[in-house]
Amino acid sequence: MYKITQAANMLGVSIHTLRYYEKEGLTPFVKRSKGVRIYDDKDIEVIRLIICLRDIDMPIKNIRDYMDLYMKGESTVEERRALMRQYCDFVERKITDTIETLKFTTEKIACFDEAVKDILTQRKDI
Repeated sequence: MYKITQAANMLGVSIHTLRYYEKEGLTPFVKRSKGVRIYDDKDIEVIRLIICLRDIDMPIKNIRDYMDLYMKGESTVEERRALMRQYCDFVERKITDTIETLKFTTEKIACFDEAVKDILTQRKDI
């Protein structure tokens, strides 16, 4: 069992982030004892998933929808899988776009390198 400070440290996020997730309805499973949030290992793993979903730019509303399905249990596995597949496809497209942007940027840098080389060569000739 972990208090919010320990959980935040384990997850590499701020206490504010964990409170925000709770406020947004993403962590209804976190228990309280005398007003203090208590996280267990399963909670930590589920919050790791939430963090991953945010890292791939899944909107909070969609994460909330996913967590609602999660809270309903095993009967929603197919729906959760479909949602994950959708976002996996999104991430793959994002990676492809990022690689294309990197190629373009690298080519542009090469053009600048060539231009600088030409300028330096001309200065030596003077």
